[in-house]
Amino acid sequence: MQISSSLIPHWSSLMIHGAIAIIFGLCGWFAPEASLAILMFIFAAYFFVDGAIRTWLAIASKNENPLWWMLLVGGLISIAAAFVTLFAPNVTAILMLYFIAAWAIAIGVIEIVIASKLRKEITNEWLLIGSGIISIIFGGYLIFNPGAGIITLLWLVATYAIVFGIMMVLLALKLKKLNEQA
Repeated sequence: MQISSSLIPHWSSLMIHGAIAIIFGLCGWFAPEASLAILMFIFAAYFFVDGAIRTWLAIASKNENPLWWMLLVGGLISIAAAFVTLFAPNVTAILMLYFIAAWAIAIGVIEIVIASKLRKEITNEWLLIGSGIISIIFGGYLIFNPGAGIITLLWLVATYAIVFGIMMVLLALKLKKLNEQA
């Protein structure tokens, strides 16, 4: 069975998925206050999942990994970021921005340190180093451009959602045409 044959009958699901993404993106452009609340919730969810995974990896690799505690610290930082984001409604967008920046820089540093230790064990550790550098640059940008940083975040998420939505709608239309031909 080909993948396309399993998708063709469900083209409408992809169409709905794309339309919702486009609507979300347009809200990001034209209703930034609501988008900021949603974005903060998404960050909280991401921080929690990231922290849970890092914490689990630290505990699971404690006997084999001499740097397990760094994973644990990174995980606990992410979990703390999730709880602050969810349960401190008085935190303003600008403080949230600094919090995200600090998180990104801390995670970036941890990734670079871990990658430098992995250099002895694997190849292509530069991917983790690159990820760490991008995190640090992102955090620095947010710190030094807080006003532009929050707007940039909203616009990036909104633009991504619109482009993704358009791609899904185009795919759905192609699948619909194939469905009609079958």
